[in-house]
Amino acid sequence: MPNPDELDPHAEQPLVTAGAPAAAADVAVVACHGRGATAQGMVNLLEPVYRHGVAFLAPQARHNSWYPRPATAPRAANEPALSSSVESIGAALESAREIGIPAERTVLVGFSQGASVVAEFVGRRPGRYGGVFLLSGGIPGGPGDELAVAGQLEGTPAFVGYGAADSRIDLEHVAETARALEDAGADVTERRYPGVGHEVTDDEFEVVGALLESLGAE
Repeated sequence: MPNPDELDPHAEQPLVTAGAPAAAADVAVVACHGRGATAQGMVNLLEPVYRHGVAFLAPQARHNSWYPRPATAPRAANEPALSSSVESIGAALESAREIGIPAERTVLVGFSQGASVVAEFVGRRPGRYGGVFLLSGGIPGGPGDELAVAGQLEGTPAFVGYGAADSRIDLEHVAETARALEDAGADVTERRYPGVGHEVTDDEFEVVGALLESLGAE
């Protein structure tokens, strides 16, 4: 019989919270870390975008990795870990709903492998979100896999940012992800930063912070 931990490897991992306490939060950020990183590290990374009234919820991957193979591998090669990562984001969104913050006021942010997990989540569970930020990552999938969203994103603001000098990702694969989000009805901003490697830029922090401020003002 298969080991349940192998079928759903991220199921029992912690959810790290930061920012506004539940009673004072009216906007949520679900933040997804990259390979080899941690939920706490992702929360720390996003300190420049902390705003009044914003709660941060960061799921943790088992062994600090959401799935075993590259994002450009066939999707089946990253199962069942990839599906388990989608469930982790879904659980974080449910935690936001439990404190009164709906999906329309929840922003999904992922960096690197975490960006691919966020992209996979909205691809499988489209709808209206407060925002989607894919920082240096795109929808997982290889030859024969369709990089598409299974429904409409209903005008969700979506930002796809990546460095033109980033050797750790397939730049055209990420650009194709931006097109898939646009085809699904997201309001997409795509920025390829000249001379930038595998990192989050000050401009990206500013864009995330500006969206959080606009949501908080509604």
